[in-house]
Amino acid sequence: MRSEAPAAGSADRAPHLVRSRTAAVRRRVSAIATPSRAPVDATRLRRVAVAAAVGALAACAPERPAPVAPAPTGEVRGALPPIPFRDGPLTLDLVHPEEGGALGVRDSTFVFGSTGTGAASLTINGTPVDVRPNGAFLAFLPVPPDGVYRLEARADGETASLVRNVAVPPPPPPIPPGAAVILEDSIEPRGAWAALPGERIEVRFRGSPGGDAALLLPDGTRIHLVERAAEEEAAWGRAAFGREADAARERTLRGVSEYRGSFQAVPLAVADTAIARPRLAPLPVAAPGTRAAVLELVAGTDTARATLPLNLAVLDPDRLPVGATYDPTDPPRAVGGESRGLPAPGAVYHYFWPDGTRLALTGERDGMLRARLTDDLSAWISDDEVLLLPTGTPPPASRVGTVRMTPQPGWIDVRFLLDERLPFRVDEGARSLAITIFGGTSDTDWIQYGGLDPLIDRAVWSQPRDDAYRMTLHLTRAPWGYRAFWDGDDLVLRVRRPPNIDPDHPLRGLLIALDPGHPPLGAIGPTRLTEPVANLAIARALRPLLEEAGARVLLTRTDTTPVGLYERTRAAAAADAHLFISIHNNAFPDGVNPFVNNGTSTYYFYPQSVDLARALQRELVRELRLRDLGVGRGDLAVVRQTWMPAALTETMFLMVPEQEAALRDPDVLDRIARAHYRAIVDFLRGRVDER
Repeated sequence: MRSEAPAAGSADRAPHLVRSRTAAVRRRVSAIATPSRAPVDATRLRRVAVAAAVGALAACAPERPAPVAPAPTGEVRGALPPIPFRDGPLTLDLVHPEEGGALGVRDSTFVFGSTGTGAASLTINGTPVDVRPNGAFLAFLPVPPDGVYRLEARADGETASLVRNVAVPPPPPPIPPGAAVILEDSIEPRGAWAALPGERIEVRFRGSPGGDAALLLPDGTRIHLVERAAEEEAAWGRAAFGREADAARERTLRGVSEYRGSFQAVPLAVADTAIARPRLAPLPVAAPGTRAAVLELVAGTDTARATLPLNLAVLDPDRLPVGATYDPTDPPRAVGGESRGLPAPGAVYHYFWPDGTRLALTGERDGMLRARLTDDLSAWISDDEVLLLPTGTPPPASRVGTVRMTPQPGWIDVRFLLDERLPFRVDEGARSLAITIFGGTSDTDWIQYGGLDPLIDRAVWSQPRDDAYRMTLHLTRAPWGYRAFWDGDDLVLRVRRPPNIDPDHPLRGLLIALDPGHPPLGAIGPTRLTEPVANLAIARALRPLLEEAGARVLLTRTDTTPVGLYERTRAAAAADAHLFISIHNNAFPDGVNPFVNNGTSTYYFYPQSVDLARALQRELVRELRLRDLGVGRGDLAVVRQTWMPAALTETMFLMVPEQEAALRDPDVLDRIARAHYRAIVDFLRGRVDER
């Protein structure tokens, strides 16, 4: 889900799962569900209210065909009600793939939509497809090589046809036998880079097998490249969500080899002005044919050459550029702004820094900057989240002086006296919080607790290495929440107190934030039930259950108006909510077989939230008896907050007809809401027991 997960790339990694795929796909996470234990006190009045909510929300969406149907032969059916029969006019509506859309796979993918009537028969490109009682259909079929889907439906002597054209990824280009060919799109690295002197730069390309490959540097140095079989990676969706044994396997490409090698960084420049130039160091524009590296492949009597499309600068290690973090989003991701660091380009977010954190920059790779944390640890950050400081600014370093704690009714502020804003990371233990300040040197001869307090047992500092300071706060309870921010140049770690939980009435007095996921975007079902509508209906069914138990409830949205990912988390944090539950239903990316991979799943990001995620997963699976896809740690924007435990549920898959139909049923929505309710109560009671 990038759930709304925006990341260095999703949904921020995203924005919540930021769903940038087709209408059918839109997510990076999976879902699971289970049997039913819901109390039988669901009143008819509540069911009527839920039904009214579904109807009102559906009215906000474009008018389309009706509900959805069950799953195909062999699918686990679980405890969902049968799909109601619909006998409407014969009307073909293909939801996925969309007209003109681009598929992410070449072999097989899912196709779904509706015929308008459960009495119809259907073929897609000549293959019979099961039509459910409400007219919905879902199939997993070979992708037509020409990208044309031809649908034909029949019912009561009538016939309906539909033709859908999509873009299919081209196969790898054929390489003529005996020819020397370099596939230029496969050449890496490319773009704007900066490196330290002596740093190894890996280079690779694909081309004709059985050749002799080399990299020719501008000074005449010739570097031999080693040949290996070229492999095609499985579609990312299959690797992430596929349960099949070979889902993540790579396949060897026939007639293509990959050539690899490395060289020590030297300044390189190409004349092509379309290739970006590094930001961290000046690199003169090259005249045509000068200062560029060249790739060479010799196959038999034939030779191919290609320019390495790389502008590479070499930094002066004694005068490293220095930058300050800056959140470019509007409004910012968190109060005061927040930037995200990764352990490697394209990896998961691992560091979270308030605006103004200073970084010594040691490298650049086409849109990402490398920051030195310690002598042997780096982080990468998007270059639009760093403001470069004047040339000659010294690399950040500071002594860490007296540490002072200030107990407050809702939290304890732990203040670190610094000379400047250094990068840091907070790590949770079972009953501890440890903060590592990179570039910090201990001068902590005093730790002032500020009075006796039942939450912090003791604080211990250490200097595990010359360029890293660590303070560990040993707590008497499991961490509930925290936030870190700058106050001048002082770093403040605000440790949140767990709420007072009444074991007999665990929800009494608490504020629960319910986040009906999406819009914008979201999944869609065969009869065009949209995920934002289904999610809000579940939240509206859950809200009165929580309120009747004594909780206050914050809904991040109350209608179909789009709400940004960070607006949702900011609202919950500003209100000091005690829990954050993001409610979703899932979709697959192209290429994943929905019949064998669907189910229920729940996601968290920080350790403080794993018990909440497990409780939600457990109750959803017990209630609905869908396939248990498990609990996962997901890099999703809405669960990457630290002020409270946060989890994201993916109860069903909207593209599966019987699951979409169930999400139109007020009784099922009530059951899903009650499963969420029981999980929240179980989690809270567990926190009472740990004291």
